Amino acid sequence: MKNTIVKTIVSLLIGALFIYLAIRGVDLAAVTQSIGKVNLWVVSAYVGVFFLVHLSRIFRWGLLLRPLGNIGFSRLFTVASVGFMALMLLPLRLGEFARPLLVAEKGKIRISAAFATIVVERVIDALSMAGLLVGILFFVEDRMQVPADLHFWSRVVLLGFLGLLVFLLLAYWRQDTTVNWSRRLLHPLSPKLANRAASILHSFIGGLRALPDLKLLAGVLALTVLYWGLNGLGLWIMFGAFDGLSGLGLLEAFTVLSVLCVGLMIPAGPGMIGNFHYFVKLGLSLFVAESVLGSDGVAYAIVVHAIQLGLQVLVGVFCLFSGHITLRKVFSSADGIEDP
Repeated sequence: MKNTIVKTIVSLLIGALFIYLAIRGVDLAAVTQSIGKVNLWVVSAYVGVFFLVHLSRIFRWGLLLRPLGNIGFSRLFTVASVGFMALMLLPLRLGEFARPLLVAEKGKIRISAAFATIVVERVIDALSMAGLLVGILFFVEDRMQVPADLHFWSRVVLLGFLGLLVFLLLAYWRQDTTVNWSRRLLHPLSPKLANRAASILHSFIGGLRALPDLKLLAGVLALTVLYWGLNGLGLWIMFGAFDGLSGLGLLEAFTVLSVLCVGLMIPAGPGMIGNFHYFVKLGLSLFVAESVLGSDGVAYAIVVHAIQLGLQVLVGVFCLFSGHITLRKVFSSADGIEDP
């Protein structure tokens, strides 16, 4: 209970910082006016596209899970939807643990093996979006002033996840060596902690080794392209809902998307409130004037976030009760994972 309170307080402080950064110097009356004039037909189209985003993400996870066990689409959709809702609502991205906890079955799918699929997802997504952002910034920096901190964080994320990819490859090929080294590193701090961490890492690597072969991995990568392609398409469609942004194209949409994804890797408050809005605003700042950014730009961030949060919570709540999943099990993901 004490840990949960501490995590929540920390997340709220981080969220408050990003909210401040997002609304600093913004005319809130102009933002309200922009939201009031939003094109509802465009919003409706975006809702449809984002539901396709939701489905493509579920299908991709289903491919990653296929080697671990046979999971029907109904159960997969239910578990994934509740898990995505938990990811949005729980602080510090602790909802990442919800899907492995919910999909695990005693004697069939281990939690650590299911969690390995989430790690692979995050590595693929982070490398895709950070790599895209670094590439876009390289080509546009001659045409505009790119903030130095945007360059810095895009490279930090890219290098960080490249390092994680190297670790995963090492763990895959040298399981015993990786486990033994982790035990030795932690043993001086606490022998009990070292043994527990080594046990969890051993189970995790075992799950990693059960992941798709090259044929299934090709399907995962194809669905990744579809997933992020639909995300970028949706953000471009939403530009048309605001007069000040309607002239922006697909390049701008994918730039905003990649900046946003790098920002969302920072563990923050419930609902990703604050960092979502700040990084959308930061991405748009590369292409629009300050006056537009402080009205239509912030309004755009608010509306897009509201649609994404609202749709995922709505579908998640429906699946939560129709799938007979207990809230206790969902919120237990805040405590992390450990195989029984």
